[in-house]
Amino acid sequence: MKHGKGMLAAALLGLCGAAFAADSTVTIGSTRYPTSVAGQSGDTPIRLKLTGTAMRTKWTFNVYSIASYVHDEAVVRTPEELAGAAVPKMLCLFFERSIASADLAKSFREAVAMNHPAPAFKAELDALAGYFEAHPVSKGKSLWLTSDPVVGFRCQLRDAPALTLPNGEFARAVWDVYLGPNNLGDAIKTGLISRR
Repeated sequence: MKHGKGMLAAALLGLCGAAFAADSTVTIGSTRYPTSVAGQSGDTPIRLKLTGTAMRTKWTFNVYSIASYVHDEAVVRTPEELAGAAVPKMLCLFFERSIASADLAKSFREAVAMNHPAPAFKAELDALAGYFEAHPVSKGKSLWLTSDPVVGFRCQLRDAPALTLPNGEFARAVWDVYLGPNNLGDAIKTGLISRR
């Protein structure tokens, strides 16, 4: 991670699942998310506001809760505006169960392909698969996905180094997984913008 650039994930990694005052958090599943967090974009301190939360389920099981944050000066009223906003924003995934690295990589490939069919973003998805292989996701871990105009896309699992991919279009493709025309479900799409 470069010093002074793209520090959003580093500043916020400890927040998923941490203890906060009850009036400043939103609870979903077993996770309490703060409604506002401090971060940094480039050399500029910023604040990010919670736009909403949702739960990713599969076969009736909770897989991970997800919270969406955006620069507090951004005005986003719809899922499409949030997905396309070229401002610092983050998604925090807090895993309710362990997931095999190969399965997580496959799910990201399939989800991105819903809006951007292969071979779009092959290099980025390969890099993400390698990251998950090197840093398995277990129950209770948080994964921050960051989109920042300064650095592009960043993925960081708690207690692991970050993966930075400078392609801002890939960041948009990841946000489309949750907010795009073809997405992981209306409950997630509407949930992530419910506090706009």
